[in-house]
Amino acid sequence: MKPSVLACVLALVIAAPLRAEPVSPRERIRLDDGWAFHIGNEWGLGVNLAKAGTGFGPAGVNFGDASWRRVNLPHDWAVELPFDPHADASHGFKAIGPGFPENSIAWYRRTFDLSSSDAGRRIWLEFGGVFRDCTVFVNGWAIGRHASGYNSFRYDVTDVVNCGATNVVAVRVDASVPEGWFYEGAGIYRHVWLVKTAPVAIAPDGVFVSSRFAGSIPKGPAQLHLETDLLNHELASVPVEVEWEVRGPSGQKVAAAQAQAEVASSETDTVRAETTVPDPMLWSPEQPALYHLLTTVKRGGVTVDQETTEFGIRTVGFDAQRGFLLNGRPYNLQGTCNHQDHAGVGSAIPDAVQYFRVAKLKEMGSNADRTSHNPPTEEFLDACDQLGMLVMDENRLLGSDADTLQRWREQIRRDRNHPSVAIWSIANEEFTVQSTPAAGRVAESLQRLAWRLDPTRPVTYAAPVGNEFTGINAVIQVRGWNYHVGPDMDAYHAQHPDQPEVGTEQGSTVGTRGIYANDPVRGYMTSYDVNSLSWSTSAEQWLTYFRDRPWLSGGFVWTGFDYRGEPTPYAWPCINSHFGIMDTCGFPKDNYWYYQACWTKPPVLHLLPHWNWPGQEGKPIDVRAFSNCDEVELWLNGRSLGRKTLSAPGQLQWSVAYEPGTLEAKGYRGGKEVAHTRVETTGQATALRLTSNRVAVTADGRDVAVIAVSAIDNRGRVVPEADVKVDFALAGAGRLIGVGNGDPSCHEPDQYIEEPRVQSLPVGDWRWRDVPNAYADGMPETKLDFDDRTWTPLNAPGGASPEGLHEQLVARGHFELSPEQLKTTGIELRFPGITADSRIFVNGQPLGPGGSTDKSITFDVGSLLRPGQNVVAIALSSYGAKAEVKPGVEVRLVSPGTAPAWSRSTFNGLAEAMVQAARTPGVVTLTASSPGLAPAKLVLTTLP
Repeated sequence: MKPSVLACVLALVIAAPLRAEPVSPRERIRLDDGWAFHIGNEWGLGVNLAKAGTGFGPAGVNFGDASWRRVNLPHDWAVELPFDPHADASHGFKAIGPGFPENSIAWYRRTFDLSSSDAGRRIWLEFGGVFRDCTVFVNGWAIGRHASGYNSFRYDVTDVVNCGATNVVAVRVDASVPEGWFYEGAGIYRHVWLVKTAPVAIAPDGVFVSSRFAGSIPKGPAQLHLETDLLNHELASVPVEVEWEVRGPSGQKVAAAQAQAEVASSETDTVRAETTVPDPMLWSPEQPALYHLLTTVKRGGVTVDQETTEFGIRTVGFDAQRGFLLNGRPYNLQGTCNHQDHAGVGSAIPDAVQYFRVAKLKEMGSNADRTSHNPPTEEFLDACDQLGMLVMDENRLLGSDADTLQRWREQIRRDRNHPSVAIWSIANEEFTVQSTPAAGRVAESLQRLAWRLDPTRPVTYAAPVGNEFTGINAVIQVRGWNYHVGPDMDAYHAQHPDQPEVGTEQGSTVGTRGIYANDPVRGYMTSYDVNSLSWSTSAEQWLTYFRDRPWLSGGFVWTGFDYRGEPTPYAWPCINSHFGIMDTCGFPKDNYWYYQACWTKPPVLHLLPHWNWPGQEGKPIDVRAFSNCDEVELWLNGRSLGRKTLSAPGQLQWSVAYEPGTLEAKGYRGGKEVAHTRVETTGQATALRLTSNRVAVTADGRDVAVIAVSAIDNRGRVVPEADVKVDFALAGAGRLIGVGNGDPSCHEPDQYIEEPRVQSLPVGDWRWRDVPNAYADGMPETKLDFDDRTWTPLNAPGGASPEGLHEQLVARGHFELSPEQLKTTGIELRFPGITADSRIFVNGQPLGPGGSTDKSITFDVGSLLRPGQNVVAIALSSYGAKAEVKPGVEVRLVSPGTAPAWSRSTFNGLAEAMVQAARTPGVVTLTASSPGLAPAKLVLTTLP
């Protein structure tokens, strides 16, 4: 054992009481960058079940991954794969899962350094989410297996890390078996963190702050209830002081509290206190006021841990007659359901794109989001907190077994400080069991646990049944309605007037952006609000029904955004859903303005369809206006086609004989014109235009700008039928990370991958000889300059397979490298397999134990090589079996690949590109070009 490693281990055993200096507060370090990634599973589970700490293949410490691709997190490898008509339609026809084993398992590897000063601290690895079944290794030790693709998880890796040294983390991810019936992605698609704490510290997700008021309407001071769980890893109980400081939205101190506790050894203790904020600003979607709680843990007056928790002061609840209550008053939920999927990046949504998506929903007038059908990312909840969006936080699967309850517990503890989270959902549409007594008992267990961990929020279940009061519906606090608009709802409410209700899933209108006739061949649906399915309704139907029934609390539309998978009602070539109010890029469909008209107060006026109908002159066109004005007048080329009245926000309809030109509408309130819009017959596309949602991004290697690509005519108007191929070129301090166009039947790549270049050189001239002891130290037979010319040549070219049985032997192979070859970025030594216990040496230097495996094994060896002749020596112990180094041993020279060329076609005039900032401040220039069109250039600034 190395001295530095020994010192670390001893320090961890004796713990902090014997340390003279205080342990510093926690560190939380992002481990997103520089992961080595490989699709494929030549190494099985990578676990040696016979001995501890002997993970092999990529799980091993000495494994070489120079030829693997480098990726940054979050990362979804499924979105990189091609579409295949034989793949699972519900998951978007990506070549993964059943039938595609070669694409369904992948490995990630990364190193991280620990200082010798970290000895005595607790070291944690935190994973925001991995899809799906993953095993995590640290320094060859298997530290845990996590089978859920949606829940966050963490491991205390203190015992297996090396302080003052480099550590290796490897993650095997198996996405062979899906959890849902929609696109789910694959890989480490959320963030990973390295966390360091003192032995006595705040427990993971151990801070909870909730607010209460004297009356049902929040007025006057807010009473804050503070809880902090403390974890003690020391050998004796420890007295601590806990201090809480509350800072208001402007950063000013508004309240404080303190308490003392004695935390027993190897135990978790909860410390509680109360404090008062005299005149709080209440959080709401319209005013998302955020407070910060600074929790400090002291030991003998010295700070040993500190955490800042963002929270909001507000109350939520449901009334059986008045519906959802926010801050004591009825508040209509104008919500959407959404999967975690976006064009270009799949499920690996960058934080900035989370904010982009929430902002797009708010622009439409939405104030709530249901995380269908799984726990969300923390970063999504942060965006909802800061921008103002209520959240129905949903559990993935109904169950009261130990694993499911533990995941539910961790979900609630992680998310309960977010003011955006207004209601918990225990599950979605458990068709088979939901009405059974067993399901009712399971639901009660989940509901009780939620109330115990968080008594401030209600609980619901998204039920796809009508007037049924059995199973889950009979015990759930808030009845959730998935569809069944009409008599079932009225009858249920009349029979159960004391149970609150909410529209957990409504709508499911299908339509394709810019399309105005159903097209089964291409897989498109008309964008008029007319395509409802056997279970669903149009936007107009469900909104009109809910408008007169406040006890339904409003509802959540299926869905805000299109998503991969569930290509209803068509299958191939269609590869994603049509349910979204926006497409996968976030480009609005026409119904976006229908909802905006119903959900917002400023004047809204939108006309559909577009006005490019060559060959249709004189034929009737179905023209509609979505508006919240009192009246709308339609004009064609300066001629009035009549004024119509709206009794409530919604739509008006005209039949108009087509003629090219300008179709415009004017909206009136109280007889005064308050809105004006038009659609025009455009010319052919002559140019491209780039428009970014942001003009500057942060140079942190993570921030992202979302850029709309438009095909425009010579008057700058988007050409609504333009489908042109766009090539992208990027220069400066950034990189392209994804492209899309919202076309549900487009099979173009979302990402273009740069693979490293690998040149293989055989290791040849293999010879072998018996030795007395293959375990002996300093064996001359392993040295570079040992003369092996008299040894027996091996009978298998490129491998070691001596005739007969040999207990102990050494095999030697040779290869040459030029000085230029040694300058290669990475050099690996790869063995297809070694079926004997082995020790491997390169030029006399040990590479570590190779073990006994028929799986391939690779080592990074660049630092051990020299110009000219190099030697590989393998000391083999066969234990009576036949020793073999499988043929095909090779040296791999790895160099960077050629940067790929990015492109994407526009769909109905639009496409999207996402640019991620580098870590160096400067500028990023994106150029878009297409044959025959004037190119477009966009310059972004990246700021420190």
